[in-house]
Amino acid sequence: MKYFYLSLVVFFYQCTFANLEHQLKPFSENTTKGKISESITILNQNRVFSQKKYTGWYEMNPIFGLSRSEYFAKKQQEIGVSRYHWKTIYTHNIEDKDFELTNVKTDYVIFVVANQPKSNWDQASFGQVLQILTFCLFPCKDNLSLEVTVKLYHQNRLVSEKKTLQLATRFISPWYALVPHRFQMRDYGLAFNEPNVVSTLYLQGFQEAIDDIYLHLPNQVEQEAKVLP
Repeated sequence: MKYFYLSLVVFFYQCTFANLEHQLKPFSENTTKGKISESITILNQNRVFSQKKYTGWYEMNPIFGLSRSEYFAKKQQEIGVSRYHWKTIYTHNIEDKDFELTNVKTDYVIFVVANQPKSNWDQASFGQVLQILTFCLFPCKDNLSLEVTVKLYHQNRLVSEKKTLQLATRFISPWYALVPHRFQMRDYGLAFNEPNVVSTLYLQGFQEAIDDIYLHLPNQVEQEAKVLP
């Protein structure tokens, strides 16, 4: 029986692909100049890969690679340096038992909130169950949506809040393994952090929200930032 389940897992990871509803737009370096401090704290409440248990939220980590929290913190730091030119970045998960507000050492704080993505398979119909039982010989199609909220605080004052809605479609069928070029990406689901359509949606939403905050940042905060040492 264990070989059957292993075969099932391998099948779905090799035959699952995804297309994003839209791609991340380029971001001009000039947009970030002089707007906020180069030292940032990122606070995360990320439940994208979590399940609710009677003891609280439980994070579902991939079979291979870093834990979800470590992976997203690493990617956020990479994005902060390359896209926004932040020099000092602290990342925290506010649901960690060791987290305290005294851990926040910067004037500027970015608070990122995301819950589980929604899917048209959340309430599986009889037809969808039948598709799964037949290994998606009749191709399976899963529409995903994920809302990411980003709030910018300056010295404990809310400066800006942006929400982005990310959409994607996941395609599953052994027939698709013959034409992988038809899709934007593979989706390895719970096996790896990437390529993973849900991880991609989260990180894209994170960046789009911050892009929007930079573009519409109030002039008062810009002036305050310019006089910071």
